[in-house]
Amino acid sequence: SKTDKSLSVAIGGATGFFVGTDTAYLPAQNFLFDVVGIHDATPQLMGCAIAGTSTGLGFVAAQTTLNAIYPAGKLWNDG
Repeated sequence: SKTDKSLSVAIGGATGFFVGTDTAYLPAQNFLFDVVGIHDATPQLMGCAIAGTSTGLGFVAAQTTLNAIYPAGKLWNDG
């Protein structure tokens, strides 16, 4: 359904920000490098927290954009 598509876009935002945690992947193009980048020296527990934060930020960024663009009742979270 169309509402499932909007959920997929929000999850895609989370996925995109998660990719930003990999500081070795295209570091010159990674605009999230300094925000949610996980470096080799980052402790494992801190890396887990950063990874979770990055997915949350990506989801919220994508969902907020969708909420601003689409009218009420059209998105997955409108019930």
